[in-house]
Amino acid sequence: MPLLLAAMLLASCGKGKVPPAPQKPNVLLIAVDTLRADHLGCYGYAQATSPRLDAFARRSVFFEHAFCPIPKTSASFASMMTGLHPHVHKTKPNRGTLNEKYLTLAELLKVEGYETAAVVDNANVSSFFKFNQGFDSFTEVWNQVEDKSGSTAFITARVLEFLGRPRQRPFFMWVNYIEPHTPYMPPAGFVRDYPPGRDLRELENYILPKRVRAEIERNNVFHEGVYLARYDGAVRYVDSEIGRIIDVVFARGLDKDTVVIVIADHGEDLGERNYFFDHGALTFTAGARVPLIAHFPGRKAQRVRTPVSVMDVYPTILELLGKQPPYPLQGISLFAPRPGRLLHIVGIGSHAVVRDRQHFVSLSPRLSRKLKLAPLHFFDLFADPRETSNVYGRNAAAARAMDAQYDAFIDRFGDLFRAPTAGRQGALSEKEKKSLETLGYL
Repeated sequence: MPLLLAAMLLASCGKGKVPPAPQKPNVLLIAVDTLRADHLGCYGYAQATSPRLDAFARRSVFFEHAFCPIPKTSASFASMMTGLHPHVHKTKPNRGTLNEKYLTLAELLKVEGYETAAVVDNANVSSFFKFNQGFDSFTEVWNQVEDKSGSTAFITARVLEFLGRPRQRPFFMWVNYIEPHTPYMPPAGFVRDYPPGRDLRELENYILPKRVRAEIERNNVFHEGVYLARYDGAVRYVDSEIGRIIDVVFARGLDKDTVVIVIADHGEDLGERNYFFDHGALTFTAGARVPLIAHFPGRKAQRVRTPVSVMDVYPTILELLGKQPPYPLQGISLFAPRPGRLLHIVGIGSHAVVRDRQHFVSLSPRLSRKLKLAPLHFFDLFADPRETSNVYGRNAAAARAMDAQYDAFIDRFGDLFRAPTAGRQGALSEKEKKSLETLGYL
């Protein structure tokens, strides 16, 4: 959307619910692809994967139950950047184009005088798919490094160089690490030995991506523990790199005027319910719950138990600036009261609704048969965050009501999967194709 129109819309907005910051704060948005919340120590994981983020959580606003609106990259990041649900913005789950009629966070902050920069490592959010809207600089890592093994260190170096520059205006920087995504290839020093676990050759009724199956057969390594250890090693690696950035923010005093948000676009299923090393089909917490840890200058550390969404980043930043969104959003400020709020989560073969401490999941008949799972599930997020006990039977009435509300949401806005694909010009570059192929999207 033209920036002149954005300026006109923002100028007409009233004051937000939170008083505007005395000065416009910098915004550093660190989004880690495929990072599930419950594999971080601050979310209760016992494997010592995240000492740096654990320390950051202790002095920040820590959201215990944050969810993506869809466990797929393109559509989830589109929601983060627009505050809109995937059924509304219609960006396809992967290789989806971000519609230019919506005002992105970068566009709105640019109007406010911000320097805007991005460093992204997933070609699903490339300039080809219009995710560069509003950015003064947009670094696509696959065009700078030869393979995934070098991308994480490159990102950190680029961010530290950016933070070290003198500047006369506030900045918004979006940092997209991809380290925990398959093929799970952290430096060896971050990988620890895990129990072997199940032999994948002996399982029935499971889902395993073709790319992972081919690697397993090629390497003749069939036990799930090997891949779980590598995933956790990738988490340790990206945790150490984010720690370097956080150190610089606090050492240079940037914490006094910089909002720092660490978040993920979605989680990763690691064999729960026999869905292995992938995301998107299921909408349980493994794939749909994400970390959300945020430092706001002048705000004391606190824990927030009420469920929130990836979509809430957008309106929160605008509210800190004393601005209202230019049109109705499904995201709301992280600081706003939200009792009874519904979070609708769409998957490829399932959907879910979160309300307060309740999480309802509905599987398609095909997926239910494929995994030999009950079609309907209901969980108490506070008592059972890893969702080991399905209590649908004694909550059937509440589940039916939540399911009806999901249907009403689709009736109002339309179904993402039935929307026409946004048109694009040109073709993916060879480097974009290579990046997507490495990650299993081509």
